[in-house]
Amino acid sequence: MWMACTAWLAWMGVALAGPYEDGVAALKTGDLVSARSLLTAAVEANPKHVRAHWELGWAHWVAEDFAATARAWAAVEALDGSFEDVGFWRQAAATRAALAAVEVTLPEVETEPSGAGTVRLVAAGDTMMGSDLRRGDRGLPPDEGRQLFEEVAPIFTAGDLAFLNLEGPLADGLPSTKCGPTSSSCYAFRTPTAFAGRLQEAGVDVVSLANNHAFDLGPAGQQSTMDALDAAGVAHAGRYGDVASLTAKGQTVAVVAAHSGACCLNVNRVEEVQAAIRQADASHDLVVFSYHGGAEGSGARHVPGKTEVAWGEKRGDVKALARAAVDAGADLVIGHGPHVLRAMEVYKGRLIAYSLGNFTGYAQFGTKGGFGGHTVMVDAELDHNGALVSARLHPIRLDERSVPRLDPAGVGLGHVRELTAADFPETGVAVTEDGQLTW
Repeated sequence: MWMACTAWLAWMGVALAGPYEDGVAALKTGDLVSARSLLTAAVEANPKHVRAHWELGWAHWVAEDFAATARAWAAVEALDGSFEDVGFWRQAAATRAALAAVEVTLPEVETEPSGAGTVRLVAAGDTMMGSDLRRGDRGLPPDEGRQLFEEVAPIFTAGDLAFLNLEGPLADGLPSTKCGPTSSSCYAFRTPTAFAGRLQEAGVDVVSLANNHAFDLGPAGQQSTMDALDAAGVAHAGRYGDVASLTAKGQTVAVVAAHSGACCLNVNRVEEVQAAIRQADASHDLVVFSYHGGAEGSGARHVPGKTEVAWGEKRGDVKALARAAVDAGADLVIGHGPHVLRAMEVYKGRLIAYSLGNFTGYAQFGTKGGFGGHTVMVDAELDHNGALVSARLHPIRLDERSVPRLDPAGVGLGHVRELTAADFPETGVAVTEDGQLTW
């Protein structure tokens, strides 16, 4: 029918763009029905039209038909494997298709410890070890950061597993197109790959790469980060399909991570997050869920119980997200992203830390004013059934270069105590003067 119409219009002298051009135009205006029909016609007319397959994949992606997306991008990869990071996006589509097929049946959650044994997990918040993008070597700590975690490393190494959120890709010289040369409100980071060794030396076992700096250097930067961590023996969770799997004291532990961007599980898609947790829970004894969500800054210390927005981007209703994660089988929930501390609660016997704030931000994260200069590290013992057995907080301050130091004054403990009493008067934790949690 379409061919007959185009032939008649051509005979009448009407200039035509063609199904590919019209399909792209329809996709830009959000007319997904027309976009998918026209772009399908384009690839049928010319099966070697790489960009037509590519745009058809995006039309399916926006329509959330991820199986069809994966097929379209598999065709692109077969025609030109180096085209527009197609390998990354095809894998993302395939992962989302698999998650869409998961039947999310919520498990019975054992709220009390069984006494069968414990695993001790230590967690810290937003970590950026320095960046050479704008300031060159002046933006990096001396001696390749060997003293960055000097004071806090014993806390990491005391745990059976240690976790933090790694902001900033690990790469050597990869360019960034994220920010313009004069932008003052856009931040892009790049840390040399050698710094992966600093994490391993500090005792960090696993990191989240699901955050708003995951794509500072594009998919290539994220891959470079994963490669550097692999070489250093540090596990990671981030892009679609990247779930960390570790073993501690005979227990298998999965780490699932999410944020609000396109690369990873999205904090706004709760059912997809639950599907990923159910998948991980089926093959692991314990599941840790890490999310990068919520608004940012000193005005974002409270958990509002609704969808939050930062820089025009929806960053999830983190209260609903965290509890849904526990409902699906997560045994510890670690939040980060607001760059300030937030409240903590125990829900169904599982600890939820809604934001651990800044942990390291060498020469990048501000520490004066607001509340970004004080934080805590979570130190939690989980029963083999996932229930919380005991927990304490280690208060940390960031010095003038945003390097983590021990804080005998315990300022961060006071912040958690105040925020928890305000936001979760019934399910929140109590924080003793020495950082012990009770609930």
